[in-house]
Amino acid sequence: MANNETVMQMLAEIGKIIRNTHVVYSSGRHGSTFINKDALYVHVQTISKLCKLMAADYDADQIDVVIGPTMGGAVLAQWMAFHLNARRSAGETLPAFAEKLGEGENKRFIIKRGYDSVIPGKTVVVVDDLLTTGASSSKVIQGVRKLQGKVIGLSVICNRGSVEPQNVGGVPIHALTNVTLDSWSEEECPLCRDGVPINTNFGRGKAFFEERGVAVLSGRKRIRKEKAPTD
Repeated sequence: MANNETVMQMLAEIGKIIRNTHVVYSSGRHGSTFINKDALYVHVQTISKLCKLMAADYDADQIDVVIGPTMGGAVLAQWMAFHLNARRSAGETLPAFAEKLGEGENKRFIIKRGYDSVIPGKTVVVVDDLLTTGASSSKVIQGVRKLQGKVIGLSVICNRGSVEPQNVGGVPIHALTNVTLDSWSEEECPLCRDGVPINTNFGRGKAFFEERGVAVLSGRKRIRKEKAPTD
């Protein structure tokens, strides 16, 4: 099992940890450090190594399906299934993905495109890149259970929100690294209080402004949208 330092070093070496910034996480909370998970996926060898480490937590012959939420989780499911299959004595572990619909409070995940047919009665591992609140993973777990699949584990590269099994339907969490990143609500954010610009290149910074009627020009520059004149 990899330790925190090993995995964080792997991420740092490919420049995927951004520090001393002001970001809005997918949960809506604000922070000063961002793990750029989206840019991670162009580094195929690193993804393969991380998925091999995650696969090592399981008896390969006992895992029928690995499923992850789109987009990143779908890539991880493919690679994790690949490494599980390399250790199987017989049969095959199948990769699958759950498709995201909506954003924010309206976000949900559905399993279709034929992947719903490989889950009933099967032993399943859910995989994702980062855990902040566990909301996305929890919804995928619920989707698998609705299809009568048995979820025996949730594997992630990084648990950055101190998420516990009770937050994800009682499923054991296997994280390659556990990192506690300071985060605050918008109302309590010291970076907002001090006037530190929100980074719109990462996280939900751009969406944060658009939801408040602010047009992002480029980078961190922004202007407020003018309301159309009324007669």
